[in-house]
Amino acid sequence: MSKALLVESRVEKPAARLRRIGARLESQIDRSPMRAFLWLTMLYLAVVFSLSSLKLLWLDELITLHVARLNNVSAIWQALVQGADPNPPITHILVHLCRHLFGEHEFVLRIPAAIGYWIGLLSLFLYLRRRLPPTWALGGTVLSMTMAAFDYSYESRSYAIFYGLAMLAFLCWSIAVDSTRSVINQRFALVGMIFALAAGISTNYFAVLAFLPIAAGELTRALRWGYDSSQQPPGLSSPGLLRGFQVRIWVALVIAATPLLLYRHLIAHSIAQFAPYAWNKVSLDQVSNSYTEMVEEVLYPILALFAFGILISLFARILSTLCPACRAGLRQRWIVALISRMPVRFVVRVHEAVAIFFLMAYPILGYVVASIRGGMLSPRFVIPVCFGFAIAATLLSFKLFERVPQAGVVFLCLWLAWFLCRESVVGYWYEEQKECFYKVLNHLPEAELAVPAGAPIVVPDPLMALTFQHYAPPQLASRIVFPIDFLAIRRYRHDDSPEQNLWAGRKTLYSLPILPLATFQQSAGQYLILASDGNWLLEDLSQHRYSVERLNINTRAGALGGFTPLSHGTAVFYVASGDKNSDGVSSPDLVPLPFRVSENLPYPKVLPAGGDLRAGRER
Repeated sequence: MSKALLVESRVEKPAARLRRIGARLESQIDRSPMRAFLWLTMLYLAVVFSLSSLKLLWLDELITLHVARLNNVSAIWQALVQGADPNPPITHILVHLCRHLFGEHEFVLRIPAAIGYWIGLLSLFLYLRRRLPPTWALGGTVLSMTMAAFDYSYESRSYAIFYGLAMLAFLCWSIAVDSTRSVINQRFALVGMIFALAAGISTNYFAVLAFLPIAAGELTRALRWGYDSSQQPPGLSSPGLLRGFQVRIWVALVIAATPLLLYRHLIAHSIAQFAPYAWNKVSLDQVSNSYTEMVEEVLYPILALFAFGILISLFARILSTLCPACRAGLRQRWIVALISRMPVRFVVRVHEAVAIFFLMAYPILGYVVASIRGGMLSPRFVIPVCFGFAIAATLLSFKLFERVPQAGVVFLCLWLAWFLCRESVVGYWYEEQKECFYKVLNHLPEAELAVPAGAPIVVPDPLMALTFQHYAPPQLASRIVFPIDFLAIRRYRHDDSPEQNLWAGRKTLYSLPILPLATFQQSAGQYLILASDGNWLLEDLSQHRYSVERLNINTRAGALGGFTPLSHGTAVFYVASGDKNSDGVSSPDLVPLPFRVSENLPYPKVLPAGGDLRAGRER
């Protein structure tokens, strides 16, 4: 008997120790919530800095950098007017200031994004802290970090900035309409909401979606007020409904939207320039992709949690209809015990719940807005959807497991472990991508043996061109050429968005020669091509009877793709010739068909109806 008790005590000891550690952790977080958030901030900065050091600057970030290198705000504005980047100027201005203050390093260029994402974390924590115990609030904040939106916290673009501002606007609105807050707090919150919304649409036009959850919540609050005052559904002209409308909120929304008037010409130009052959044309597939790519794998346990919550709610209703004796017979069932522990009260008010639902519906709202105006949509445009799922999952988990001992600590530790595991994998991917890029760079001397010394290096893939120029040694970077044939690009790759970016900035932003393919071919002899198999240039040269030879060099660079790709495929080397090397061709059937500059430009908008590409050119 004594041995059995000894074995039992040894089995229980680790569990008891874990309970003590959990209780101590929960106590410390509850005593000093902001100190706990400060520790989370330190972890956040360490992870962001580490991942930023592994990740190479890619096309989108380098476009931001080249715009930010301009001397002043006026020059930045003019570059955007010309279509160098289809975004408002605030991100470029912030990167310009960081670069001026701290120098041109990867992490410095990503500081605005890191701060923007952190603003979202702080806003989310403060919102949840007002409604939940600190441990649960911290767990919900970490939950938001497990989603793919975190990847934009170290990307020098607008997404993390408007992501954080969307949550800040939501938080400020919740304070501005909270009758338990002081008038001063409500006024400051209203100003904060205006700033967050206006600043958001000054970083990315899709930040206009942040207005919709607030508007939906405000409309719900007015309807609720009208119903409570009259005890019947209010009509549109109902005095109760009119009294429920807070004019100051709607006026604030209008004021926050006024920057759109300043950007209306930029918006119209961007749509005209990018929409016809955009890679991200609006479709229902983009809606589903937004959920699976942004909320990512954590979407599925959250959906399972929602399903479990619905089942518990239905079971609770059924249980309430049973007689006392029947309910007593079920008391030993765990599900009954769970229901008996659940609090009756709602954690948030109805108007906030509606606003949270609209956050979760961000991809659907984005689809509607893009269908009406713009014609372009991608998952990164709707990343505040992650806040909606993080808030809803945290609130539901708390409602289900509030009275389960140390459930908040388990909730926090679960998502913290998920976050650390995920970012470890992401870090490995970026390290592998960097190694593959330098493999390509290190194979270049071998490829150069096939062409005359100092021959041009043609990089027709926009994902590779700027990155290659940025990281290659100066003697190689100075020989890179980026040719463009818009008609062929549209035919073979079916989108021309990055080429439109580079073409618009060819005279003012880039030292990289960006020129029509005809201009390059007319002056070129033998040259080297760095591209993936099936690249538009290879198809275009073949269609025009120019010889192209693939070099037998295995770059072993299969991991250049990924979340922020550096190539459209595995980069390999080719040798081709321009018009200077075509004079010795004897057979008329082998004589190259020269390119024409006028046919390489962005102006032709209609592709030939299926047959020979040359037929379209001859028209």
